[in-house]
Amino acid sequence: MTILFTQYWDVIPGKFDEYSSFVTKEYTPAIEKLGIKLLGGYYVAVGEGPRVVVVATVDEQDHLRKILATGEYRKVSAKLLGLVWKYSSKLWVSSGRVLEGPYRSQTGAWKFNQYYNVLPGKESEHYRFVKEECIPGMKQLGVPVTGGWRLVIGQGPQILAECTARNIVDIAKAIDTTEFRRLVRSLKKAYATDYGSRILAPTGRVEVPYIMGEMMKGF
Repeated sequence: MTILFTQYWDVIPGKFDEYSSFVTKEYTPAIEKLGIKLLGGYYVAVGEGPRVVVVATVDEQDHLRKILATGEYRKVSAKLLGLVWKYSSKLWVSSGRVLEGPYRSQTGAWKFNQYYNVLPGKESEHYRFVKEECIPGMKQLGVPVTGGWRLVIGQGPQILAECTARNIVDIAKAIDTTEFRRLVRSLKKAYATDYGSRILAPTGRVEVPYIMGEMMKGF
């Protein structure tokens, strides 16, 4: 089962250069060595902060717990916390409704994420609405739903609908349509509470080194 591990933070003012060097040269290699697969680094372009979002996967929840308990993780995490603030993390499991195959890094991909809670007693109706209307509708708008996630550890809305686009222009065009507004109105009116959304811009600080490393394995 795919487990999504997301971390959120803001960089402490005045420490960006030190932070940037640390993430590239120390944090990313250390986390990868411990068995956490870092797949994407994002900046929240539109929506509530913290502004930095780092996305990773692990094979299972117990494996992540063991990693977080190691001295190596505590050491690199402590150094990170000396450079950032407003840190938090969340653990998600796939809803099984969208994701097919392993969750992979997507270089240069922008994300449009929607977060909400499903109204009690509306789980079955919500599932049908997502399957029959949301997924086909977002695909038609050019911003397909590429991941459906359920929060298991962390605070905030329990559902994450992850959409992917080539750039912010495609996202802007999609959400500025009558069809998108209809989908959101229907979701909020009949199936969901605590709705919110974010547009995430790729930083390249995580996914580019990862992909380069994968390419160089063959040499």
